[in-house]
Amino acid sequence: MDNTQHQEAVKAAVRPKFYGHPSIKSKTVPHYPTTAEREFRRIAGAYMRLLNEELKKKLPEMMAEYAKERRGDSRFDESRDLDAKLRQMLQEVAVALERRVAEFGLDKKVEQIATMTRNTALREWKRSVKDTLGIDLLDDYFKGDLYEEAIRRWVAENVLKIKSLPTETLGDMRQIVLESYIKGRSIRDIQKEIQEQYNVSKRKAQLLARDQVATLNAQVTKLQQQDAGCSKYRWSSSKDSRVRDCHRALDGKVFSWDDPPEMWYDTKEKGRVYTGRRCHPGEDYCCRCVAIPVFDLETIDVPMKG
Repeated sequence: MDNTQHQEAVKAAVRPKFYGHPSIKSKTVPHYPTTAEREFRRIAGAYMRLLNEELKKKLPEMMAEYAKERRGDSRFDESRDLDAKLRQMLQEVAVALERRVAEFGLDKKVEQIATMTRNTALREWKRSVKDTLGIDLLDDYFKGDLYEEAIRRWVAENVLKIKSLPTETLGDMRQIVLESYIKGRSIRDIQKEIQEQYNVSKRKAQLLARDQVATLNAQVTKLQQQDAGCSKYRWSSSKDSRVRDCHRALDGKVFSWDDPPEMWYDTKEKGRVYTGRRCHPGEDYCCRCVAIPVFDLETIDVPMKG
């Protein structure tokens, strides 16, 4: 059976149930991949703890070098000497971390998160199609090249993003020590600020994990629905206190996959400010919203079982 024949078979199976209705909204709301997000945040936290452990090993040496240089005149030349030594020591931290990352198996763990997210999206899509249209999807629905390429690209991008966090963090810490040298700050104050910077980086890793799971779920959802001939969706927010005002206002409204709504936020001074960014559910930063499919009975085409 070719694609055209298959599509006609799907229409023939669906039309009698919804005679006179050009389209129908899904009877179920897809679940957000909370488990995958939680696991990714755990992995990101574990990765950052590796950085913290390696940094703590080198911190006494860094502070000893700082104290040694401070006994001089705090001139520019001494500052440059300290900078060179800090760069060398932080590079040693980065090398040690890279070695531990290989043992940690970061690439494999990120692949597992992608699989968890994909499986959740597939389960929710099958549930929506079954509950709404009464059709059972093929079990190997996600084996297409289009989906596999999206997953591979997401894994590669996120491994790089996570690995870049220590580079940014170590650079910030080097700057803390150098500025402290010029200002004549105490070692205790430096250590406190370095710990605060680490905590900031750790929170950034957690937010990255949350944001990227939502992004992958949004990508797969869009592929699923467009593959099935769904040109529109209904926006569904998480309906809790963390939902931003813009997304709460979009909840329940229908949009085209070809025309995402523009994001905005309210301010006391300027009122409503439009960001210029257009996003589908899950594409905005740390967005947990989902797209509920609207099935077009004229264009519907899903890989149903025999």
